[in-house]
Amino acid sequence: MAVSMRPVAQPDTWELRVFIGRDSLGKVKHRYVRFRGTRRQAQRELARLVIEQEDKPVSQIESELAWNSSTTIDDAIATCR
Repeated sequence: MAVSMRPVAQPDTWELRVFIGRDSLGKVKHRYVRFRGTRRQAQRELARLVIEQEDKPVSQIESELAWNSSTTIDDAIATCR
C-alpha cells in the first residue's frame, strides 16, 4: 500500500497520506491527515491509518457515464477498465 509522511511548516506537524484506491476513471485517490506529535508518533498513526484502510471494504464508485443511444463502443470499453 502506498503511504507517505512529510513535515509541514508548523513544528512537530506531519502530513500523512494513504492510498485508498482508484475512481471509475482510474484516477488515484488518497486520504490526507494532518497529525501533531513527534516523528515516531506520526509513524505509529500512519501505521494505524494503513490498518484502518485495509479493514475497509473496497468501495465501488459508480461510473459517471449515462448510458443512452449516443453511447459509443469506446465509452463502454472505457468504463469496464
